[in-house]
Amino acid sequence: MAYGDIGDAVTGAEVTEAYLDQIRANFQAGVPDIFTTEGDIAIATGADAAARLAVGAADSFLVAGAARPEWQIAPAARVYNDAAIDPATSTWVTLTFNQERFDTDTVHSTASNTSRLTIPANGNGLYLIGGNVSFDNGGGAGESQMGIRILLNGATVIAQYYAGDDNDVDTDRSITTLYSLSATDYVELQVYTTGNVNVLASGNYSPEFWAIWQRRQ
Repeated sequence: MAYGDIGDAVTGAEVTEAYLDQIRANFQAGVPDIFTTEGDIAIATGADAAARLAVGAADSFLVAGAARPEWQIAPAARVYNDAAIDPATSTWVTLTFNQERFDTDTVHSTASNTSRLTIPANGNGLYLIGGNVSFDNGGGAGESQMGIRILLNGATVIAQYYAGDDNDVDTDRSITTLYSLSATDYVELQVYTTGNVNVLASGNYSPEFWAIWQRRQ
């Protein structure tokens, strides 16, 4: 764009200092005046109207909302237990996790409710949820039914894999599902055995549990 200067002609009239001061005053009363915090951005709220959108949380990104852009976090966590677990038999047992591979938005706690991956505020969306468990069936435990499932909010099964095994060898069970979750929802990983079978702490895969935000819904 061309910049006006004193002495230029504007629609037949000469540009004066007062005219430029008016332009500056209009600009100062507009976009710059709505900013309060480093990182704020201006968004249109209508024709010739702007408003402040406050800076989002660390690592969040802008997405198109129903009416205007919004900041969105993308929670992700993968947790594990560094010790073997001896679950009770013939019942579904909720596993606990005392270590974290990563946790971007305080999805998990190693101090309380350690079995849970909990969706934080502004974390609504579709999540890829999964777990892996290695069962110690190689110690002469004999035939055992072994199952793994994902439980939502302590009540609703949203994925399950259950089968028998009589090979007397260590057996892995993995499970994955895609599910819509909202803030304060939590998921847990459970196991089921009918024999004296432990859950092994093995490498970087057992017992492990994860949830990763995929997209808004």
